[in-house]
Amino acid sequence: MEDLRTQLEELKKRLEVLEESIDPVDELMLSIKARLKKRLEGGALPGIDEEKAAKTLKALANPDRIRILKMLTEGPMGFKEIKETLGVESPTVSHHLKLLVKTGMVKKGEKYELSSNGRLFLRLLEIITALEEVEE
Repeated sequence: MEDLRTQLEELKKRLEVLEESIDPVDELMLSIKARLKKRLEGGALPGIDEEKAAKTLKALANPDRIRILKMLTEGPMGFKEIKETLGVESPTVSHHLKLLVKTGMVKKGEKYELSSNGRLFLRLLEIITALEEVEE
């Protein structure tokens, strides 16, 4: 139990360091910080749901799906707009959008729009990409 408390304290310290290094204008990073802080108040982060994690990573494992997320940062888009911008066939676009909606990264209404989770995952991809570039 003491080991768990030590780990929790270490995570809180890391969160404080992260908080100090975050540009206050970066709303998404502040969102990550708030979500982590809330989870840590409960004592620990929940375990990984392997099925959910795999589905989320699968949704991000295609360049066209990432392009769709990036396109939606500019604002909501209709199916036809997305299809024409990507330059792929309708069944392919439909498949991509279905996965993105199912994982909660995109919301479907009159048009498709990026959810807050979609913005968060895009930001995480930017961070991962930046880290990979540094390590090479």
